[in-house]
Amino acid sequence: MEESPDTSYLDETTETLLEQSQQNAQGLILATISVLDDLGLLPEAWADAVAERFSVAWGMEEPWEPAEFLDAMLTNYRALGAVVDELDAEGASVSAVVSGFPDDELLELFGVTAEDAATFHRVAAAIARPRGLDWRWELLGDGQTRFTVETRAE
Repeated sequence: MEESPDTSYLDETTETLLEQSQQNAQGLILATISVLDDLGLLPEAWADAVAERFSVAWGMEEPWEPAEFLDAMLTNYRALGAVVDELDAEGASVSAVVSGFPDDELLELFGVTAEDAATFHRVAAAIARPRGLDWRWELLGDGQTRFTVETRAE
């Protein structure tokens, strides 16, 4: 009979499992973008197709308030390991600055640039459109991204 190791998957804390889950989720996104690029396929088409399917899970396509949508998306980005560094959730145009998505070490590991990884933000943009919103992003450098949400102009 083999000896059991000193530690086991049963010994991992919820905090450790959350961190591992965040790294795995980011890794899956970045690896997918890298593989699609290697295959000569458009990561943008992938992001748009994922958004179409996710949008169904968001339920009825009815208007949302910009702050409400930003809050929902920040929850999703935090689940991926992002940290909200700044938040302006007042007014017709709301915004947030996040860091931690994508993780710099994972970008290097998968050979993906921050610009390539930003393709993932198209998912939120496509979910926002049928809900009467515009979702935009801007890479600020130093691993930060600004997200802005506004009601779509008619």
